[in-house]
Amino acid sequence: MTRSPIRPLPTHLVNQIAAGEVVERPASVVKELVENALDAKATRIDVTIEGGGRDLIRVTDDGVGIPPEELPLALAPHATSKIVRAEDLEAILTMGFRGEALASIASVSRVRIVSRTRDADAAASIEAEGDRIGAPQPAAAPPGTSVSVQTLFCNVPARRKFLKSESAEASRIVETLESIAMGHPRIRFTLTNGSKTVLDLAATDDLRRRASEVLDVERAGLTGDKAPLLEANGDEGPLTVWGLVGRPELARANAKHLRIHLNGRPVADRAILHAVREAYRGLIAPGFTPLAAIFLELHPREVDVNVHPAKTEVRFRQPSMIHQGVLRAVRRALRAADLVPAFELAPSAPAPAPGAPLAWRPSGGGALSAPSWSTPSRATGGMPPLEDIAEALGVKPWAEPTPAAPATESPSALPTVARAVEILQVHSAYLVTQDAEGLLIVDQHALHERVMFEKLFERVARGPLERQSLLVPAIVECSGREIEALESLAPLFERLGIEAAPAGPRSIAVHAFPSFLFERGVDAGDFLRELVAKAADGTLGAATGEAPTALATEVESALADTLDMMACKAAVKAGDRLSIEELRELLAWRERVERSTNCPHGRPTSLRITMRDLERQFGRG
Repeated sequence: MTRSPIRPLPTHLVNQIAAGEVVERPASVVKELVENALDAKATRIDVTIEGGGRDLIRVTDDGVGIPPEELPLALAPHATSKIVRAEDLEAILTMGFRGEALASIASVSRVRIVSRTRDADAAASIEAEGDRIGAPQPAAAPPGTSVSVQTLFCNVPARRKFLKSESAEASRIVETLESIAMGHPRIRFTLTNGSKTVLDLAATDDLRRRASEVLDVERAGLTGDKAPLLEANGDEGPLTVWGLVGRPELARANAKHLRIHLNGRPVADRAILHAVREAYRGLIAPGFTPLAAIFLELHPREVDVNVHPAKTEVRFRQPSMIHQGVLRAVRRALRAADLVPAFELAPSAPAPAPGAPLAWRPSGGGALSAPSWSTPSRATGGMPPLEDIAEALGVKPWAEPTPAAPATESPSALPTVARAVEILQVHSAYLVTQDAEGLLIVDQHALHERVMFEKLFERVARGPLERQSLLVPAIVECSGREIEALESLAPLFERLGIEAAPAGPRSIAVHAFPSFLFERGVDAGDFLRELVAKAADGTLGAATGEAPTALATEVESALADTLDMMACKAAVKAGDRLSIEELRELLAWRERVERSTNCPHGRPTSLRITMRDLERQFGRG
């Protein structure tokens, strides 16, 4: 085979290779051009697209502009006004700095730039396509710069073929522009798709307002009186954290609504993402991501943004400090909030005529349903006794009803619900009580699960759990892959009081098991079978997403996940009848443990019907 000589690549080919990293899709073009406009000190940035950005992308700003003689340099590779020497890379203050975006874009499309400096009498334009760059020409335009990109990937048909549909590419552009706009509230941003304006964010000094607009909390569907966004603050050495984090009800199945900004730059960082998710552990369902906007301020020398041409990946000098700073700030915001969700009752029916007595009648069927009300006949009389209501609802009135008042006593002297019934256990599954804001309904299993989890977590922090040896080992049939996963669980087993070892090519023997799980009737074989299955398929400890690479963090995530399993299996179940002492103790623990509003899996332990909602149902609101 003949050896090919080493030779330099043509400039045009070099730019096309660079474009493969810088220009992945139309949204990448928008990002690069908008970042240039931000560096030009624009106060308004208008973006126009056609065909999902395939046919046209135009970004217009009112920034400082480019002199005519520098327009050819703007399209040359590695030409920039943002850095001068190598030391500048150690403290980058601008959004762009590589000097390759415009050259890369021009290598795969048709580009026209029209620009006018603020002190110039006229504008100038320049056009480029592939390796051909024209000369500057006189043009008419206001101060600022407009860059038009037509027929993206026109000379790279394979790249154009792999673009998504127009609507998908347009959606990605919206998301990209929103991310940038969130970190720059003092700049007005607009986005026009064809003839339709799809985004118009007015300039504001209020970062909270801009973040709320972009997160679009109202469209997220949260109802009730509680503020949907909680404010998170924190200082960790050179790091300042400020953010808006959504209530757990706003969590979504994807991470599109979790925005992270570092010194005004949208970034994607696994450690920060993990910190936010970890702060919500036990408040949202596994696999869901909270709605949040996190803004970090850090000295540029503490972070390297020159990691990838797209500039969304960063590298911190002290990653653990960043992780802990974000984690603490978000946790503080969640701890300070009342996270009990309120749900609205259905619109109330027209109120009966004044003076007509009301009688209660149970809806048909055995399951608990909303009672209906009607005007009674003379034969049925008034409201039945409270104990009859309790029986019809399937509830257990743990406080004795107050004796009925004499017939001659004023109606206002009749016992209140609070005095008549302290706690109701409904269908041996739910507890009904009251708090300062209204009626509180508690899921007994979910609340006990949370209590068990918090007590277990506290206990494990003091040392390994007490174990009980089995007289006869429990044998668990497993796959070869699950046998292999057993070794990785050894540090976890040591802390949890589990002793297990392979008993053959397809089985594991459990020799010791946590004492408290025995007391709660949990089967050792079933528990270990589920645990090793999760370890084998990689889902153990992955409920909050990928952890940072530190082994300690991975072990802690796996520990929390396993304690979730223990708490769930050991907690009281729906159908378990509890004594009055047990009910009172359970509700007392609700006030003592952290995150008592949600079980470890993220389901709510409590729901509230507010007094306002009740009053509206009774025609008082």
